[in-house]
Amino acid sequence: MENITMDKEQLLERLNNDKAVLMTPVMVILGIFMIMGLIGNAMVCFFYTCKSRQSSNTIFIVAMAVYDLILCCLSIPIEIVDLRFFYLFTNSGACKFMRFVNYFGAVGSVYTLLVIAVDRYRKICRPFKKQLKLREAKIACGISVIVSIVFSWPALVFYRSVSVDVLTEEGILLKGCDCTTTRDDSYKVYLWVFNGVYLICFLISSIVLCVMYSLVGRVLFKHNKSRKRYGSRPISSNSNSSGTENHLTEFEQPKSNEKHKYTVNESVESEADAANRRSVINMVAATDLSTTGKSQNQLDIKTVKYTTMMLVITLVFILSFLPHLILSLWRNIQGQYEGETLSDAELIAFQIGIRSYFLNSAINPLTYGFFNPKFRQFFYMTFCPCCRRPSESNTISTSSGPT
Repeated sequence: MENITMDKEQLLERLNNDKAVLMTPVMVILGIFMIMGLIGNAMVCFFYTCKSRQSSNTIFIVAMAVYDLILCCLSIPIEIVDLRFFYLFTNSGACKFMRFVNYFGAVGSVYTLLVIAVDRYRKICRPFKKQLKLREAKIACGISVIVSIVFSWPALVFYRSVSVDVLTEEGILLKGCDCTTTRDDSYKVYLWVFNGVYLICFLISSIVLCVMYSLVGRVLFKHNKSRKRYGSRPISSNSNSSGTENHLTEFEQPKSNEKHKYTVNESVESEADAANRRSVINMVAATDLSTTGKSQNQLDIKTVKYTTMMLVITLVFILSFLPHLILSLWRNIQGQYEGETLSDAELIAFQIGIRSYFLNSAINPLTYGFFNPKFRQFFYMTFCPCCRRPSESNTISTSSGPT
């Protein structure tokens, strides 16, 4: 009997090693995501904390980077261990912790993206309403932690090291262990509720984000169209000298009892040109401002770039999280261990898809770098000091933010 048991253990270990070799592409992809995410998000946190002046915008960027950093630092390494011990992952505690961190990071990111979308909507579409200040942004990020814990704690109950049947080619039935949702029938209803709530929240959040950014995009499109048509000049970022905390992307907020301000150089323009400009202003105000709530001169390039950056990050998050939700629901529907029901190619695709949300954590720093030349320069100077030009030696220390 002992020899038979020993033989089965050795056979299971051999099958596990074979499966680990098969999962090599998945582990390599996760390793790339982990390295990109660790380096990129750590630099994002440092740059927007130590090299930029604080504002609500930098607070949100740092919050997103922290959630991504948690996933890359804690969750991905355990995921790689899970793949390496495909049939031998017996540590239920590590399994529960890993899944909790996964949900924690995802929920925190979604909540932060929703707050950012609302902030963008109010600042661009409702500029004369009360805006989100630095203190309120910090409070919102603190609330995101609480919301994440509330939505993530069920993972500590539903996930564990589950005994799975492994059938060899010779027809021998072995017992392995995998980190997945419990197969206990008494939990089946709760699992459906758990995944259903996540799916509904994901759909509602996606709809809200799409609607918010559609309204924002509509205003930006009108602004751009009006600016091209009437040749108006956007206010320079240096014109905001009032010391408000929204120096990164926002124009100087007018007081509630002030009319829209327009830049007119009376000493250069002729009286006729000034009259024509006032006529254009009145026409735009009558047709556009009632809808957009913002004058065409009050949107500068920094506002547009920051808003576009957050829109891209939102789209990447939605697209990267969708495969995970679909495959999670499929796993509950089919109710069988995917390691024994899928072909090798299908299993590789499944293992990549079920971890698709890690793509978001790896790509976000690239998005920040694409839209923020100062952060891009900081990255190059950190890893390649020889790239620094004498004229740029003091640029980073005076960085003003994600523009």
